Amino acid sequence: MPTYDPCVTGYVHGYATPEQERLIAQAEHWRHRLICDGTELQPGTRLLEVGCGVGAVLAVLGQEYPGLRLAGVDIEPKQLDFARGHLERAGVEASLTQADALELPFGDGSFDHVWMMWFLEHVGDPPAALREAGRVLVPGGAITAIEVDYSTCYASPSTPALDALLRTMVQGMAAAGWSDAGTRLPGWLREAGFADVEEGERPFVFQDDELAGQARYAADVMESALAALAELPAASEEELRAGLADLRNLPGLPESRLGWVVHKSTGSVREDRPGPQLTP
Repeated sequence: MPTYDPCVTGYVHGYATPEQERLIAQAEHWRHRLICDGTELQPGTRLLEVGCGVGAVLAVLGQEYPGLRLAGVDIEPKQLDFARGHLERAGVEASLTQADALELPFGDGSFDHVWMMWFLEHVGDPPAALREAGRVLVPGGAITAIEVDYSTCYASPSTPALDALLRTMVQGMAAAGWSDAGTRLPGWLREAGFADVEEGERPFVFQDDELAGQARYAADVMESALAALAELPAASEEELRAGLADLRNLPGLPESRLGWVVHKSTGSVREDRPGPQLTP
């Protein structure tokens, strides 16, 4: 299976303004189907999003669950600058901090819930990031983590160019992180010490009226990484662009469909976890 290559670094999608705006659209795309579906958060919950990026998911959570006490961390200042403006426009209050996910600047038991979405796929040591998330959770606190497995993405009917596009996307994500983060996610949570892990496997298959929007969404995600993908030997930029065109044209073909598998996994911190040792 694809593995993380520590020699390749950097966020594969980049930090340009069009990409930041795409992340806002992406959160809206998944607002009801993935972010809210199956999520229960009570007013007053102290929620930290690790890898909050441009604040897209924080804005959705703040709008959908009034009364949350929201915080977010990200390692990239450009994302946080954009996030502050986006959250203000969304009418959502959140405390944002520049920080490394492996060294969160919060004391033990500072939060009731940690949220990670499309984040661990970019992290070199996901179990370490999850252990640090567990540290800042109260005993009994919960985590929600959402990841996709790029190798499960398929289109039917396909073309050679579309096959090359999907294959190259898997290779690109494997080079920069974890292309199979969704499949690995439940195991990572258990390795990090979380209890009551719900794997939350969600196979999505889109066809008929749903297909056009989903094909457009998938093509936008892949196109945002095109510059990085074109540097790989798997396919030329011309072939990748042809694959994008075939993906966008997929809804016009008879009996066409598109699908992939996402994991929305949850876990909790054991109630009997020892608290921090206090120095007299």
